[in-house]
Parts: sequence; C-alpha cells; structure tokens
Amino acid sequence: MSDKPSTRLSPHSGTSRQFPVSERYLFAAVLVALCFSLLFTGWTQRLDYLIYDGFLKLQPLKTSTSSAIVAIDEKSLRELGRWPWDRSVHAELITKLRQAGAKAVVFDLLLAEPGPPIADQLFKVSMKEAGNVLLPLHIDFIGSSGRLTEILPTQPFVESAAGLGHAQIELDADGIARGLYLYQGLGDTFWPSLALATHETVTGTKYDVSHNIEHSTGSGQFNIREAYRLIPFVGPPGSFATLSYSDILHSELPPDYFAGRVIFVGATAAGLGDFIATPVSGSLFNMPGVEVHANIYEALAQHNLGTYVEIEWQYLLSLSLVLIAALSFPRVSPDRNLPMTVALASGVLAFSYFLLVLEHQWFPPSSVLVTLLFAYPFWSWRRLSRLNLFLRQELERLADEPKVQQGSSYDSPQQWAQHLARLIKPVRWEFQDIRENAEPSFEVNDAEHFAEILLPVDVQDRPTALYLKLECQPDQLSATVDYVKRLYPALLEGTTLPRLSNELIDRRIMQVHRAIAAMQEMREFISDTVSNMADGILVSDEFGRILFLNNHALRWLSPGAHAGEFIAEYMPVTNTLSPGDWETIIRQVIMQDEQHSEELYLNDSAVLVSLVPIRFRHRFSTGIIINFSDITAIHEAQRKRLETINFISHDLRAPLASQLALLDTLRSSLPEEFAPKLDTAQSLTEKSLAMSEQFLQLARVEAADHIHLYECEMLDVVDNAVDGITPVMQKQGIHIRILGDYDSIPIIGNAELLERSLQNLLQNAVKFSPRKSEITVQMTLEEDHVHIDVRDQGPGIAPEELPTLFDPYRRTRSSEQLGVSGSGLGLRFVKLVMDRHGGEVKVSSQLGQGTCFTLIIPLKTSELTSQEGNSGSNSADSAIQQSTGT
Repeated sequence: MSDKPSTRLSPHSGTSRQFPVSERYLFAAVLVALCFSLLFTGWTQRLDYLIYDGFLKLQPLKTSTSSAIVAIDEKSLRELGRWPWDRSVHAELITKLRQAGAKAVVFDLLLAEPGPPIADQLFKVSMKEAGNVLLPLHIDFIGSSGRLTEILPTQPFVESAAGLGHAQIELDADGIARGLYLYQGLGDTFWPSLALATHETVTGTKYDVSHNIEHSTGSGQFNIREAYRLIPFVGPPGSFATLSYSDILHSELPPDYFAGRVIFVGATAAGLGDFIATPVSGSLFNMPGVEVHANIYEALAQHNLGTYVEIEWQYLLSLSLVLIAALSFPRVSPDRNLPMTVALASGVLAFSYFLLVLEHQWFPPSSVLVTLLFAYPFWSWRRLSRLNLFLRQELERLADEPKVQQGSSYDSPQQWAQHLARLIKPVRWEFQDIRENAEPSFEVNDAEHFAEILLPVDVQDRPTALYLKLECQPDQLSATVDYVKRLYPALLEGTTLPRLSNELIDRRIMQVHRAIAAMQEMREFISDTVSNMADGILVSDEFGRILFLNNHALRWLSPGAHAGEFIAEYMPVTNTLSPGDWETIIRQVIMQDEQHSEELYLNDSAVLVSLVPIRFRHRFSTGIIINFSDITAIHEAQRKRLETINFISHDLRAPLASQLALLDTLRSSLPEEFAPKLDTAQSLTEKSLAMSEQFLQLARVEAADHIHLYECEMLDVVDNAVDGITPVMQKQGIHIRILGDYDSIPIIGNAELLERSLQNLLQNAVKFSPRKSEITVQMTLEEDHVHIDVRDQGPGIAPEELPTLFDPYRRTRSSEQLGVSGSGLGLRFVKLVMDRHGGEVKVSSQLGQGTCFTLIIPLKTSELTSQEGNSGSNSADSAIQQSTGT
C-alpha cells in the first residue's frame, strides 16, 4: 500500500538495452516512450480522475447503520436562532445523545474562540461526562503573511474532549475531493484525521499504516502529511441517516436509535458550513463536510479505504501492457487490429476496475489507454505507408517483367478491330450505329461465298457495332466465322476495363489487380505453350521432384508420374539404364551442374533425352529441365543420307578405279611416245580419286550422329599414321622425328578417325616441306589431355588466313603459288574429328618459319557412356572402314 503518488518521477540513469534496428522494435520503443512520458508528466491525470469517478459510481457501498448525522440545517436555525448558538445548546445535545447510548459524538465545528463562561463550562462538563466527544482542528493560512498554523479548539475543550483530529480534506487538481491524508500536522505535532481519531477512540486500537511522509513548507514550518487514502463514498449527498439538530433537542428520541452509533454533528445549511465537490456529488449539489467525514469513518469501519498502486508498479504494469500491445500489433492481421485495440483497452479498464473493487487499489489506466489509442492509427499509418511503398515498388518491378504482347487489354474497340481485320482480310469493315441491346450476328452465304458479321461494342457510350464482310471459299469462310465467334467475348471483355479510382489505395489495388491479371495471363500463356510443344518437357526441383510436365512427356515416362513425385522412379528403363542409373545421372546434373543426354529406343522410336540444370533465382538452388525429343524422323533421314553417300561413293570411285586399271593396261601395249600422256592421265585420275575420297570421308563423318569411342593406344595411332606416310617422305628425302618418351598413352577415342586426322596433317607437312627437311611429331601429356604437335619447315601461313583455315574447300595462298594439289577438305576433316572427340585443333605459323598443328585430345570423353549400347544408330565407323579399304 502506498501514499498518493507524485505526478512526476525523476528518470533513473542506466544502460538501455539495444534492440535490433527493425520497424517492430522501433514501434514498440515509440509506444513505451509515449507511455513513459504520459506517466512522467501526468498529462492524462484528468482522464484518470474521470475514469475513477465513473468506477466509483458503478459500485456504491451499502449504507451502514453504524453512524448518523445530526445536521445544523435551515430548520434548526429557524427554531434555535441565528448562528452561532450558545454552547449550552451543544451541551444539551451531548447529554441527550449520551442518554440515548451513542457510541461517540463527533463535532465538525470550529470551536477555537471562547464563548460565555457559563455556556463553555456546561459544554466542557457535558463532554467530560460523556467521555466520547471528539473535536476537529484545522490547518490553514492565517493573515496576509500566509503563515500556516494549527487552529485548535480552546484549551478547556481540548482537555475535556476524548480526542482531536484534523478536518483537512484533500482536493485534487480538478477541485474534487477523492481522498485525504490520515495524518497531518505542523512540526512535531502529528494529528490523525477526525474520522481516524473517531475510529481509534471507538475501537481502542491504532490504525496501522506504512510511514511515507510528505513535507510541504509554509513560512518556515513543515506541513507533514502521511498515508493518503481514497474515499469510497457510500453514495451521493444524503446517503447517510440525517436528523435535524432541533428535532433531537425538542422531541423524544426513538428508542435505541442512537445506541452503538457514531454521531457526526455538523452544518448542512447553505452558507454555514463547508461544502465539498466529490465524485458522487453531481453537478448541482456538493457534499457537506460532515458527511464526507462520515464516509471516511464508514470506510475505516469496513476496512475498504482505497490506495494508489505503488508508483514503481504503476510504471512496470503500464509499460508492460504497452509493450505487450506493441509486440502484438505486428503479429495480427490488419483487419483484427481494431478489435484487438478495443479488447486491450477493455482489458486494461477491467483490470483497473476489479483491482479497485476487490483489492481497494487504484491503478490509473489513462496513460495505457491513450498509448493504445495512439498505437492503432500510428501502426495503421505505418502499414498503409509500407503497403503503398511495396505496391508501388512491385508495380514498377512487374512493369519490367516480360508480358504477352498487348495482353488481353485494349484501349478501344478500334485497336483490336484493326488487328482482326489484318488477320482475316475482310473485303470491307467499318463501325456502324445500331439499336441498343443488339445481339451479335453471323450470317454466312455459302452459295455466294460471302459472310457478314456484326459485333456490338461500346464507343463513347453510344451503341455501335463492328461490321465485317468476308469473301472466300466456303470451307475457309466457315473456319473464319467460327474463329471470330470464339474470339469476340475475349475481345469485348478486354475492352471493358474498370476505371481507376481517385483514392490512392483503391487505385493501387486496381493496378495490382491488373498486374496480377497480366501475370496470370503470362503464366497461362507459358503453360499452354509448353503443354502444346511437340517435345516432352519436364521440370524438377532441387530434390529431383517433378514440378511440371506436359502431356507429351507422359508418353515416355512410366505410368503414374505427376507433380511431387521423384523423377528417377518414372524415367524410362532400358537394358542399359535402370532407376538407380537415373538417380546417379540426376544427382550429377543437380549437384555438379553437368548437362547429360541419352539416346534411347522406346516403342520403336528413337528418343533423345536431354537433362540440363536450371538455376532457380527465387530458390537459390538448381533443378533440371528434361527434354524428350522424338528423333525417329531425323534418324531415318540420316540413314537415307548415308545410303545416298554410299551409293555416290560407289558411283564416283568405281569408274576412277577402272580408269586407273585401264591406264595400266594401255601403258604395256602402247609405244613409249604415249608414256607422258599416260602419266598425265594417271596423275589427274589419282587426284580426282583422292579428292572424292576426302569428300566422302568428310560427308560420312558429318552425316553420322555420333562416333563409336573405345579404349585405344595413342602411340599406336601415331606409329600407324607415320608408317602410312613414310613412302612419300622417303621419295622427297624428308626425315620425321617422333618426340615423347612414353611407354603408353591409353585414351578413349576412335583410332581410325584419329589416325586419318594425323595422316592428313602429315600429308600437308610433306607437301609444303622442302626436300631434305625435317618434320617433328611431339607427344605431351597435360593433366587429362594429350597434345600431338606436328611441326614442319615449310613456307608458313599468312596471319590473315589462319581464321578461315579449317573452312571447307579453303586453300592457302602459298599452296597455290607452290602448285601443291589438294581439295581443301583435309583440315576440315581434322577439325570435325576433334570436335567429335571433345578436343580441339590449334595452329601457329609464321611466314618463312614453318607451321605447327596441335591436336588436343581428351584421355576420356563424356560421349563414351552416352553412346554405349545404342546399337542401330548411325555411326562413322563404316565410313572409316570404307575409306581405309579403298
């Protein structure tokens, strides 16, 4: 229990807890600071007074029979004469009340000046005989000096009275009395209140209060006050049993009416005594001071005097309630913020009310209520501001997102009418006025091969229709009319867009609605596009689960595949690919960002399955796009192309071979003078045969969809290529040197193609090297690749010719100047073989210093796994066999 709190509290110094910089904590800090400032400054004290007064009127106490009032009223003044009365009258009242059995008599009259001696003696004697009369004292300012002084009854009366008590009633800032200090005095003297002195006299016990003394000064003296208590008034003025002073003196008292009661004697006549504004007085009548003291005594007797909640607890409870509300606002949806605010405010009021009724402690709730009332609009404003900012930013972002061209929205019917006319090519179209509520019409005249279409639209709030006249064949005419019928409702809907509101939030909502509609249209567009693609499309998430698949993908997957299932369980199973193999492949694609492809034969169809990793920006993870392509038609076309090449190969090479045989026969039977001509004919034939052979090699490798790769020895490839070119080198006296001290260089590749490629490079080196020169073949291992360098001592290649060196039919300027024969297909063949092996070919050359070609061949290639077991597919192996066998 505490005394009346001060309206100001000095802030305590200390280190404040640092909250994270976020809006919800800033919001909580603002509310706590507001509540603290309201408590500290007391700005809402008047509102607390109003709430307290309302609570007091809701729960009035029941009238007790333990006290009554003897009123000095207008009737008594008329019958007993003008005030002041002779004190013998008061002596007679005391005697009558003593005889009636009153427990105590309390005078709320200031008896500070002596009267007639006889009357004062009678009053003194009657008090002495009664032994239960209590008198008041007052503490007030005296004179112009404003000095505080205690105004006590005269000394004889003090000696005869059973007790003294101060009659000070505390007025609040609004002039209404809600409580008093139970103890008050100047200096060393310390007086109980009049009601408290009466209670202690009647009960014979001391009232226990905690000592918390307040001091106020006046001209050097301390006004000491202690134990502020709130008065729980019984009811409005007149709630106590009241008898007129004159009635008590002039009539017989009711038997036992005053027995055991405490009688308060005081003025109730207008202009005679003090009248005090109380919470229960109303706006017309104030309460006499004597009745206020009676209320205080009743509260003391029933032990329900009220107290303020201790100031520390006021701060703690208020700030805690505000903090709970502040942390609750961000967690509640906007439509529930207002009900929550009302509920919290009602809860605070209920808490304060029941604490007052049940525990007789007053918790001022206004600082919390004002903070809550501020919190709702403040938080709503912040939410609306953030929402508006978010919507504006999202609209700006959505404006940059890809959209379907033009979408389904049109500024006017004229806009889509132009597009429609451009598509269907009518012989005539125009806008015509029509009657209101006209229906669209589609009239088709098959006999005359024309159709007339009338489509009602709204143009500037005027009934208008688009007229179209078509002339074409009947089947095309019906298809065009049917298409316009299907399209017309969507065109009409896209033109009747709602207008934007003048209110900002409504306008933002409408803009978001349009943006969402555009996104929905884009999503439907993409979905419809993917669903109708000729290839099967499947997209997975970062765990290998199906996110999306179109109908064509279902053709190649096992039954039951749908979104949410794991891909590996439904991928097609072949002799070489099990579900476990697919799991390994999918794991590699997702975790290592590796592309993968498989060529399968399913249901008599060739299917290319391509797995490509996809990076999800919104998930910061990797998924897979799987494409199922039916390449049966492509395989068939390649097969026919190879058959054609083989046929052409036979038709080209057979006559040339026959021609060489004929020349050999003629050489033995013709005279010597024909030998030069025969040599010329044989040279040209061999040149044609070599050119056709190179062309067919290149054509077969280009036509094949893959090459067969297997384990082979690179040293053997180099040796075979050198052996094949040795006879030509020996004729020109050219020496070849092989560098690279390796016992073995195993690779995964196609030995025949690699040997042919190396032979092409060696042949070029021999052609361009001078006699008695040297050709160097150097092998170098670097990590997972082998490098084969072929270096000659020829004239070199001009820098401007290097970028186009590997183009088909491209020959260098030096080859033509030197008269070196060739088709320009050998280097193209080398480049293609390197590409098929996943390697590359490089060239470095300087004029006059020779040329170096470098083959970079991977020791292992990713194509091996994907091409194993695919029997029946088109391969370049037969091409090499054909070439080497000829």
